[in-house]
Amino acid sequence: MIKKTFYNLPEEKRQRIIDAIMNEFSGSPSEKVSINRIIKEAKISRGSFYQYFDDKVDLVEILTRTFWEILIQGVYKAIAESNGDIFFTYERLFEIFTDFSKDKKQKVILKNLVRNIKANDDLVSDYLLNRFNGFSEFKEITKLFNKEKLKYKSDADVECLSQILTQVLKNAIFNVFVISKPCEEVKKNYLHKLEIIKNGALE
Repeated sequence: MIKKTFYNLPEEKRQRIIDAIMNEFSGSPSEKVSINRIIKEAKISRGSFYQYFDDKVDLVEILTRTFWEILIQGVYKAIAESNGDIFFTYERLFEIFTDFSKDKKQKVILKNLVRNIKANDDLVSDYLLNRFNGFSEFKEITKLFNKEKLKYKSDADVECLSQILTQVLKNAIFNVFVISKPCEEVKKNYLHKLEIIKNGALE
């Protein structure tokens, strides 16, 4: 678990540690991530590291939270801009991910994370299964989607629709970051799938 002492650090020092973690994950698969390299780049002692973190799983949390917060902000903004249009929101989510791909370091980190999720990597899986609470957070967000134009009106139905769209999004992300398919080709295919689902979901 990430300790309060980390969040109580001065912003400059906290960001320096986050940058060191991101640099390490952008250069190494998760199973080869080195705490020694992180503390050297962050200019902290090993003792200080363990005052902030329990283990390497906490480092995965740092990365995931960094990306997750950007995604969630994008979701709220898309919902506000579109009066809760679930399909507009999922279009915007793909754009946010492709924005990540424009940054070389972020692209490599996401590639490693997505690939490790697919491969059921112990480090990433441990975090997602035992510590990540974003899924429950996103479940609450689905209640903000506008049901007026949808055939299915209950919260459970909208949550189910969101889960289907999320699977389509995950597949597109995998194609961009792991298989390295051309982004425009993936986007065209992704939007086509959204349109098919949309035609079956709208009244």
